[in-house]
Formats: sequence, C-alpha cells, structure tokens
Amino acid sequence: MKLSDYAKKAGISYRTAWRWWKQGNLTGYQLPSGTIIITSEAIEDNLKPDLIACIYARVSSAQNKDNLDRQAERL
Repeated sequence: MKLSDYAKKAGISYRTAWRWWKQGNLTGYQLPSGTIIITSEAIEDNLKPDLIACIYARVSSAQNKDNLDRQAERL
C-alpha cells in the first residue's frame, strides 16, 4: 500500500506517515521512483483503533444540579 493510502486509512496526515516511516516506525520500502510502499504487516499492526469516549454534561447554575445528575445518567 502506498504511504499516502496508508495515511488516509490511518486517519493521519501524509507528513506524519512519512515521519513515522523515516523514524522506522513503519515497515516498508522505497521504489526507485521514490514511492514508499508500506508492507501489510505494518498496516495490520498500526491500524488497531484506540477507542476513547468522553462524556460532558453541564447546567447553567447550581440550582439545576439535579439536572446535571440526570444528564450524566442518560449519557
């Protein structure tokens, strides 16, 4: 897979993918034309999703604190 395709699939910029390749964090090779090819082992290892969720609830004043608890429970 080309480095640009890998970057799109990983959700990162091409520049970040290129930097990772230069640092040795991605396994691949460079063709004589300059195209960087990332091997399939690197693709499977580096595209494991790290799922993070954040819940945010707020109310306009301390008088509505009961609403805050209900919002948090509902979320």
